[in-house]
Order: sequence, then C-alpha cells, then structure tokens
Amino acid sequence: MKRIFILLLTVGLMLTLTVSGMGAETIKIGALMSLTGGLGPYGPSILDGAQMAVDMINAAGGVLGKQLVLVVRDTATSPDVGRDAASKLVELDRVPAIVGALSSGVTLAASSVTIPAEVVLISPASTAPSIPALDDDDYVFRTVVSDAVQGVVLGRLAVVLNYKRVSVTYVNNDYGKGLAETFKSTFESLGGQVLTMVAYEENKPSYRGEVDNLLSKDPQAIVMVSYPVDGNKQIVEAVEAGYQGDFLMTDGMKGEGVSPGPACLSAEEPGPLEGSYGTVASGGFKAAQFEAAYDAGGYGPSTIPYYDKAYDAVTLIALAMIRAGEATGPAIRDNLRAVAGPPGEVVFFDEWEKAVALLQQGKEINYEGAAGSVDFKDTGDVEGNIEIWKIEGCQVIKVMIVPG
Repeated sequence: MKRIFILLLTVGLMLTLTVSGMGAETIKIGALMSLTGGLGPYGPSILDGAQMAVDMINAAGGVLGKQLVLVVRDTATSPDVGRDAASKLVELDRVPAIVGALSSGVTLAASSVTIPAEVVLISPASTAPSIPALDDDDYVFRTVVSDAVQGVVLGRLAVVLNYKRVSVTYVNNDYGKGLAETFKSTFESLGGQVLTMVAYEENKPSYRGEVDNLLSKDPQAIVMVSYPVDGNKQIVEAVEAGYQGDFLMTDGMKGEGVSPGPACLSAEEPGPLEGSYGTVASGGFKAAQFEAAYDAGGYGPSTIPYYDKAYDAVTLIALAMIRAGEATGPAIRDNLRAVAGPPGEVVFFDEWEKAVALLQQGKEINYEGAAGSVDFKDTGDVEGNIEIWKIEGCQVIKVMIVPG
C-alpha cells in the first residue's frame, strides 16, 4: 500500500512538472470577443485578425523563445458577461495583456477588472469618446480612432449628400450615445435638422415602436448608429412600414454582417440599402496589402471592419514583450509607446523579423501597422482617418479617405 502511495505521488509530481513545463513554453494573450450578441456577426473576423498575428509570430519563432497562445472568451456583447470574461482571463488564465473588447460598454466594464490587476487592455474596435477619460494608470489603449472624429465626418457627409432632415437611431450604450451626439451637433451646426433621436435597447424581437418614431416626421434619411443584428431588424421593419428614403450608416453597420443587407438578392435586385453611404475608421496606406494577406491566409475576404486593428494590437503586445525582455503587464505597458511610435526605425505590419532583429540589436522601432500609424497619445488613443464607403450592386465599396 505504501509503495502504491509513493508511486501515485511520484506520477502526480511528474505530471505537475510536465504541465508546468508546457505552460512555461507558451505566453498567453487574452482575447475578449463578441462571438454572440449584438456584435456577434463581427466577432469571428476580428478574432481572425488577432489569430493571424499570433500565427505569423509563432511561425517566425515566437516571443522570447516561447509560442504565443490566444485565449479567447466570448463577451456576448454584454458588459456584465464581458466583465466576467475579463475576470476569468485575469484570474484563471493569468494573461498579462488582452485584445478587446469590441463594444465600448464592454471595454469599459472589463477595464474595471484589468486596471487593478495591472493587465494591459487594447481594444481594436471600441470607439466611444468616454474611454480616454478612464483613470486607468496607463493600462487601457486602443488601436482605433475615436468616434469624436467619425461623428464629425458623418455629419459633414450627411450635408454633402444634401440631407436636410434626418432621424437618428442609436444603440443605448456609450458607443451609440457618443457617436449620435457628435453627429447631431455637427449636422445641426451645418444647417441640418435632426427630427428625432431614438435610443434602442439590444436584443429585442421587434423594433416597430422605435421605427414608427423614426418615420413619424418623414425624414430624408435614417442615420443608423447601430449593431448589425438589431440594425437589420430595424431596416426590415422600416421597409415593411413603407419607408422609401435613404440609410446613412456607421462602422457598426459595415460589412457582410449587414451590408449589403436585407433583401439584396443580386446586383439586378439590390434591395433597400442600394446607394447607402457609411463611415468607418480607415486602414493604413498598406491596407490593400494587408487585406490580400488576410485573404491568402485563409481568413477572408471580409468587409467587416477592424480585423486589421486586432492584428496590430497583438503585434504591438508581442513587440513590447520583446523590448522589455519579459511578458508582464507592467512591462508591456511601459514599452508599448516605444515600439509603436517615433523616433525609431519604421517597420511595417509585414516586417516582423526585421522588427525583432532591430530590438535584439538594442535599436528602437516605430511600428506602422496594418491599420496605419499607432502612435499612442498619453490617453492611450491614436489618431486616424475615416473611410467613407457605399453599397453599390450588392457590394461594399470604398469611396474615399477623409483625414481625421
């Protein structure tokens, strides 16, 4: 009996050492993604962008002699679920950095967990103007430009399209409120009239009441600061109610999750969204090369936004680890700006091995990402441009880039 006990103890010890050894050969990075809920149609593509960076880095030898592992947890596009998911990444998975979340409200909720735990949080998609105001001890960043920029461009676009009277529907969270208010103030300052502002709650089976309110004053266009699942419902119900006006959309309504949208049967029968315009934070000047690499890698093609910004977030975390020589939250935080901005030598998204070689030589780098420059401000924000896009022939096409 004693021999059996000693044998079991020895086997258990060996298994523990083996598992510990396996853990020591990897570095975990968390991913807070909307795989379900209002942004569910967007989550997989953005997650693919993050995974593409991990695969590229691992194929080139990893980080600090170890392979990266992306630990993914679904936020369900819910602040409460997202906060719980962040807690698991921090307490159970012990990650030093997290890419996410997508929804601004979820990012704000998750930050209440990550900041005190000294875990870096980089969102590729949370655009609410309220995020830079966080008392975050410099642990919260984002690789996407603020809606304080997108809302201004959206308001100007509405005027260029000769809209005089519009109604606005917006998701009732930090993203929706911030972008809708910026649009309203810009549009009205240029002579436009916002007939009604309708806040909607997510995940309702029908939005007929909200749609009736939007249509009640006969708008020329409905401005949709929405998420794809609920936005699709509102478009269908507006058309069913007899609406024949235009739709003007934001980043939350771009891509195959929505556009070209309901009832788009073919280029010959394009449906109610044909000719609609929208705005989104743009990619970098190498956007076409990145999109081609994303497609060639088996991840695309996709017109959903921000997978390039997820790629940049992972890459920056990894470069910060290499510069620091360790994979801890404080070390990543303290080295992010050094690898992301000047005065170092410029390296592009597809120059990982060059970037690593420069860092190993003790030189500084300035990463220019798939999504453009990621020169972090003191607030963790970045500057950026806005893309104007259009739905034409059941396809989403890029119209122009407006400087931010």
